[in-house]
Amino acid sequence: MNAPEQILTAEELAKRNSLSRTKPYVAAKLARIAEMEARGEISPIIRLEKSYLCNFQCTHCSAEYYMDRHLENVLQVVDTRRKMDMDDVRRLSREADELGLARFVITGGEPLVMKDFDAVVAAIDPDKHYVITDTNGWFLDAERARHLKEIGVDKVQLSLDSYIEQDHDKFRNKPGSYKRVMRAIDASLDAGLNLILATVLVRGRARTQEFRDLCQFVQDRGIGLYVSYAKPSGACSDHPELVIDKDDADAVRELEKEFSVFTHMTPSYGSFKGCITVKGIITVTSTMEVTPCPYIDFSIGNLRETSLKEILARGMRNPWLGPYRPDCLIGEDPKFIAIHAEKTHGVSFLPLPWGQGFSETDAVVTGADAVAAGQGGWFDEHGRCVPAAGVGPVPATTRHWFVVDQPEVDYAAVHARAAAHLGTENLPSADEFARRAEAILARLGGRPETADILRGVAVPFLLPKASHGDIGLALENRYLGAVRAAFEATVAGYGFVNHVKTGLSGQLAIQPGSRHERLVEAMAKDAVVGYYFPCLNEYSIPAALAQMQSLPDEFLLAGGYDTCAALIGNPGLLLRESGYPPLLWLAALSGDRADAGLHFEAYGPNLTFNRRVHFGQPAEYWTSGLVVLG
Repeated sequence: MNAPEQILTAEELAKRNSLSRTKPYVAAKLARIAEMEARGEISPIIRLEKSYLCNFQCTHCSAEYYMDRHLENVLQVVDTRRKMDMDDVRRLSREADELGLARFVITGGEPLVMKDFDAVVAAIDPDKHYVITDTNGWFLDAERARHLKEIGVDKVQLSLDSYIEQDHDKFRNKPGSYKRVMRAIDASLDAGLNLILATVLVRGRARTQEFRDLCQFVQDRGIGLYVSYAKPSGACSDHPELVIDKDDADAVRELEKEFSVFTHMTPSYGSFKGCITVKGIITVTSTMEVTPCPYIDFSIGNLRETSLKEILARGMRNPWLGPYRPDCLIGEDPKFIAIHAEKTHGVSFLPLPWGQGFSETDAVVTGADAVAAGQGGWFDEHGRCVPAAGVGPVPATTRHWFVVDQPEVDYAAVHARAAAHLGTENLPSADEFARRAEAILARLGGRPETADILRGVAVPFLLPKASHGDIGLALENRYLGAVRAAFEATVAGYGFVNHVKTGLSGQLAIQPGSRHERLVEAMAKDAVVGYYFPCLNEYSIPAALAQMQSLPDEFLLAGGYDTCAALIGNPGLLLRESGYPPLLWLAALSGDRADAGLHFEAYGPNLTFNRRVHFGQPAEYWTSGLVVLG
């Protein structure tokens, strides 16, 4: 099944329909991307760096350390490695087509200074692939734009790093470059090329008037703005003051609501990839090394030695690259940034080959990250549930990177929100709710085997008496709406988005072994008081279910009603100013696919509900909850 039309914007649909007329084979491949991803396959864009020649020398350039001018003038070495030729490009095109991949970006360097640019386009084969070129715009006049269109280029990605002329020219170290970009915009649009502008986001820029003016400019011109985070690699590794923080990323996420602005993290065409390493993009360097991101100088294989299919599979097996994550690996994860800086320091010829940067023995959690076990019980020093012997797939330890912050426990406020958004049937008084909730904590804290759960996050919740024959319908008609109302009433200026468009009625059941039926039975008899503990960090869904067989009988696996109630009572639970919270699975519920599930997730300062394929695998970003009733 193709991506549902309701998840495509009108602009996306128009472009897809136009391509169907001019390049039907390519359009069909693009339309199948959602189907591929649903099967667990990937469809990355292939960035082709055949040449690093460039007429600019930009402050932030990630490719500067690959360029002959840097190697010869700064390091005083000569790169004798075998370089990419046209046979390599044609072979890569065939391998990509066999895997259903559809998109190539010619980049560099500056592609339009390449004497063999036309031959590269022909070798890629525009009848089989959607062809994009990056450019700084210096050589892109009306005649060149028409020529690009004629030879099969579909799209131009044009760099503009400030809407203020002198600032752009200074950042690019090229007087007059701003005027050339403005000329190139007109030339590209007049030639019928699809066009997006690309801009580098440096720290603090996202909240400036200049950046907002640029967003408005592209909106008025009917084009998109691709925002690339400044990352600590290439020439930018000498400018740490430019590297963004989470506030910058969140500011851009908010601007996505108003303008045609997006980053590599932005959901598109109904796809929610998070960090797109391997899953959404790869770079093929001039020496045929494949890197998982333009800014990561570690290869995952050389295409002269290993097939594209195996290199992609190798990348997806890597614990840093394959699992879904909401942050930019090379831009926001300090542990990986440190590893990258240490391994590339002093290296003349990049990227580091497979085995020297990335390898099959990579691990996100190392000895330095090890978390101490608790006092002989079920939970560690952070309140994480320690996996029982034989339970998996789940890592034994975690570095505690994606975490929920403990909310202020305000029983009166939780009671008031439950009453306002879910109703008051059989609700206890606020004082009685507090007494019963505190009794849960006292009971758990009084036993050595359960006491360490209180070292983690504990979220009180309250559910009124209710009986529902259809869990999915109840979530749609009552509980998700209540989550929205509570969130938007409490977190001013931000919103809740339900991305599940296909309907839940008749689709959900309770997972056998989850014990979740006890909560449903308790709700049918009376109001329910409980505590929600997001403590199954990094567990796969199968592991979370298997863990239940070893835990004390009072623990239930969280599903829909209880997770909703936790978010209704504590609407800001998944919001963090620094760092990212985990995704929260509704692990006690099963749907039409055993390898997919429902979840809540923050997107910047907003809350979302979605369905995701998990294939029974763990990820550092996953968390499921345990519930204890009182």
